[in-house]
Amino acid sequence: MQIHFAFLCDAAADSGGKVHALGIGFDQITVQRLPAVHPRCVAVVRFAFTRADVGSHLFRLRVLDADGRDVAPMVEGTMNLELAADADRARANMIVDLVQLELRAAGPHEVSVTLDDRPFVSVPFEVVVAG
Repeated sequence: MQIHFAFLCDAAADSGGKVHALGIGFDQITVQRLPAVHPRCVAVVRFAFTRADVGSHLFRLRVLDADGRDVAPMVEGTMNLELAADADRARANMIVDLVQLELRAAGPHEVSVTLDDRPFVSVPFEVVVAG
């Protein structure tokens, strides 16, 4: 399995396999003071897979600060990958709303996705205090 892309944005939706996104690809959240709560953003990951990847896969998505602390509840689920009989490869989109991020520290943060208990992709972002 491979990653076609992974990013953070303000809003996203899947429509017939297409990803529609607003405010795509930000890598910084600016706050006036800490602690702060960021009301909402969206993590988007597009997987490319082959017949060898068909089946059920456990995923976990976590938003972590530099100390490895969760700043939002972990999202966990199962992704079922299927291919048409005449296909050798396909794509699947994961779109996850991240709400009420509890930002306690400035500095590096990340959205981390594991697949079947193995690290799969990390999307870094920075928390910056204005002023």
